[in-house]
Amino acid sequence: MKRFLNFTALAIAVLAIAITLPSLFSPMQAVPAPTPLGQNVNFTPPEVTAPENRQGGAHRGCQLQDGLSITPLIPESNIGLTLTESPTFFVYVSQPAAQVEFVLLNEDESEVVYESSLKVDKAGIVGVSLSDKGKTKNIEVGKRYVWSFALACDPQERSGDYIIKGWMQRVEPQGTLKSALANPDPRAKLIAYAKNGIWYETLATLAQMRSVAPDDARLKTEWTQLLKSQKLEAVADKPLVQPL
Repeated sequence: MKRFLNFTALAIAVLAIAITLPSLFSPMQAVPAPTPLGQNVNFTPPEVTAPENRQGGAHRGCQLQDGLSITPLIPESNIGLTLTESPTFFVYVSQPAAQVEFVLLNEDESEVVYESSLKVDKAGIVGVSLSDKGKTKNIEVGKRYVWSFALACDPQERSGDYIIKGWMQRVEPQGTLKSALANPDPRAKLIAYAKNGIWYETLATLAQMRSVAPDDARLKTEWTQLLKSQKLEAVADKPLVQPL
């Protein structure tokens, strides 16, 4: 009887080891490292320039009526980088019920790549995304594009529209940036975009995070600091009013 009990105990031990071994030697799944909570969004401007900086004659046309203004959310250099063929462009409109027209052109402004108009129901920052494939021609890597936001001072005479212009260039992610973007954590991507000077995705990602968590004080602070870093203090505290 004692020998039988010893044999039974030995058999149970062997079975337990057999069950445990596969889990010990099975390949481990790669888990993306979480982004440290203390890591901040620090936008590093890339070494690119546009024919005109944002302060030096980026607008033309008529004088807007009192209290009406539009301000594009663009780096101080007046050119921003993107990794995608459908970036989002942001502009601050100071009054509701304003009709804003957006146009994206190729570098020499000889061809329209995308155009859209939007009615602003509330004063604040709105975004225009090139997400409608039927209206967008290919945005090629390495090429520059000119965009403009326009307000009509006189609906009967559009040649005098108030127009603000800027530049965009699409680039291919390289090296560490490409690896960083494989992390599904939105905050990790946000920090990677900012560190590598990818303006349009930095802004759009942070705007999207704010729309999901509008009461998050940290996100609001980071949004304000991002805009202030590019001399956009005048609109840094303005609300995001269009769903993203």
